[in-house]
Amino acid sequence: MRSVLILFLVFFATNLIASPPEISKKFIKELEKHYKTDKIETQEINELSSSSDRYFKVFNGDQYLGIVVLTSARGRYDKFDYMLIYNLNLEIELIKILVYRSDYGSEITAKRWLSQFYKKGDDSLKYGSDIQAISGATFSAMSLTKNVNRINKNLKEYFAK
Repeated sequence: MRSVLILFLVFFATNLIASPPEISKKFIKELEKHYKTDKIETQEINELSSSSDRYFKVFNGDQYLGIVVLTSARGRYDKFDYMLIYNLNLEIELIKILVYRSDYGSEITAKRWLSQFYKKGDDSLKYGSDIQAISGATFSAMSLTKNVNRINKNLKEYFAK
């Protein structure tokens, strides 16, 4: 009986860490759309990945295209899932909100607002100066900016080795 309980808990815990299917489909779809090919392959960077952030190298066949990160941040009430695509210089090429769960703050999903992160790779972006403040989404926008800084720092440190 005890071993059945342990197996159940292990199975349940591993399913909590895995990405929900709707995120995985959107993730792959956005990669294919961004790189204009349906032959995208990803290889997880296990040394960087955690239960909250998943880092991948992206390939088209043998051609190394860049890095993609699947992660989440917290808005005022709920978490939202998003992805970041980095070029070979570790600059953001695309940021896409995959799932926004809250009724408030959805203004951060706008392509135009998100585009201000493009070509940025530094880890010192400041909300309100480097990143324009957005009415109605203050918590989500601040959280996103803070999280992007953290991810940029992780990538810089990892690839500086």
